[in-house]
Amino acid sequence: MVSFLIVSTDQAKRDSYISNYTNKLTIAPVDITYVQRNKEEKRKSLGVEDIKLMQKKLFLKPIQSLTKAIVIEEAQLLTTEAQNALLKILEEPPAHTIILLSSESQETLLPTILSRCQIVELQKEATKFSEKETEDYQIFLETLPQLSIGERLKKAEQLAKEKDQAITWIANIILVLREQLLQNYTQKPQPMTEKLTTLKHFQLLHTLLKTTNVNPRFAIENTLLSLK
Repeated sequence: MVSFLIVSTDQAKRDSYISNYTNKLTIAPVDITYVQRNKEEKRKSLGVEDIKLMQKKLFLKPIQSLTKAIVIEEAQLLTTEAQNALLKILEEPPAHTIILLSSESQETLLPTILSRCQIVELQKEATKFSEKETEDYQIFLETLPQLSIGERLKKAEQLAKEKDQAITWIANIILVLREQLLQNYTQKPQPMTEKLTTLKHFQLLHTLLKTTNVNPRFAIENTLLSLK
């Protein structure tokens, strides 16, 4: 059948949408499988093992309904390996199965995942920066090519002190870069290519910090040192 990605920063809103959708299709609760992390284990990600457990139920026929649903909660926490394990399933789900990924954003999901899902954005909240914040991000991006190795390592050290704040800072950098790309799309290809490369590096870094236990300082250092 089909695969959906339900996106909203409000989990309750995502849950409500999925509940209403499955009710509309008259899918009985017994025919809905939820894939979720074991919070008792204090894990902060969904891994390959979670996908393997899901696969065991994937091709079973519905019990009370014509269709069954697989709901992957907190899909933004899927590791890269888990996402790769999902690709074939999302591309060709069983005829009697609907797959719904519930995620707070698209940022941590691979382009190959996004291309295989019908995306439903329940809300699209534009992050608003103050003039000073916008200026700070723009200055950083403009001066990045001129920063010495020592300056890049110092910036990485500062960001790595608080992982959550670093993730937010990187997400904001991604938003500023996207806005610059939108504003400059009519310019010559070269500056656009450089901005796209920088954007991809920061997107990969954002995914790495959100979905793995990588050392934040090492990951940030590696990204900043690789950018020209």
